[in-house]
Amino acid sequence: MADLLKEHPSIPYNPDIATAFFRAGLIEAWGRGTLKIIRECEDAGLPAPGFSYDQSGFWIEFRKVAGEMSGKTSGKTSGKILALIKVDGYITIPELSQKIGVTERTIERNLQKLQQENLLKRVGGAKGGHWEVVDDD
Repeated sequence: MADLLKEHPSIPYNPDIATAFFRAGLIEAWGRGTLKIIRECEDAGLPAPGFSYDQSGFWIEFRKVAGEMSGKTSGKTSGKILALIKVDGYITIPELSQKIGVTERTIERNLQKLQQENLLKRVGGAKGGHWEVVDDD
């Protein structure tokens, strides 16, 4: 399984189905899927997925980001906020608003809710401080 986390040869379990997917344009190259999934997760600020294989097939497990959202907080907006803060804890409310495409007031409400849910904390003051995502691990 560790081989999936680095460059590796690909041997399709069912070559006929793999060839059909390749010809349909659904596969661009052999042996790159797991690496591409890991890279996309990293680019989005998400944890790397887990991979497993048994006689029933191949499994990919995607992990939650800092817990489950609840209440009125939009999971989609909150997830984007958490992902951006993981990359840059010094990001400002106007920058979050611009990157996510919502109003600054929406960002403020989401930040407040994330703090109430203990998913996010503010370290330092409003001017010189920064955000930290609370890991529940």
